[in-house]
Amino acid sequence: MNQLLEWLKGGTLRSDGFAPQAADLVIKQPQLLTELLEGLDEPDDVVRARTADALERVARVNPEPFNDHLPRFIAIARSDPIPMVRWHMAMLLGDLIIIESAVDEIQHILHQLLRDNSPFVRSWAISSLTILGRKYPRNREGILTRIAALHLDNSIAVRHRAHKATDLLMNDRLQIPASWVKSPRLMNL
Repeated sequence: MNQLLEWLKGGTLRSDGFAPQAADLVIKQPQLLTELLEGLDEPDDVVRARTADALERVARVNPEPFNDHLPRFIAIARSDPIPMVRWHMAMLLGDLIIIESAVDEIQHILHQLLRDNSPFVRSWAISSLTILGRKYPRNREGILTRIAALHLDNSIAVRHRAHKATDLLMNDRLQIPASWVKSPRLMNL
């Protein structure tokens, strides 16, 4: 395990640990991205989850280097056993929508994540799809159809977010909540 990943060890999934600091370091020294990406392959759930958190934080600021890793992120979003990893992948995919060539693929996986077992994953998939729909109006109809199905979700948090997302996608004058948009490049949609 490399030194960067050593920072992410220990504790439980209830803490971000040093994920914010690891992200800050990779933002300042982009050549460390490869070392951080290695954390997605770690058997330690805490390291994988904090790696996903740190990667999402880096993608907010500098999404371009992540485009080459899109297939890997999609596979992890679909199959990692830890919900925290999957919801950070849903957030990260939302950060990558500025890469127009990846939008259709990102939308497809986010639609799949709307059916995830975890309400946290479903909620972040809704947020990312809302941002995608605001940035690319041609995609809204399909997004609205999928999100509207969650108005009856068994999680009250998911139902609330789905209703809010529907309103946001139908009325461009409404402001997307700041807590949904983490990337400075995607603010003011």
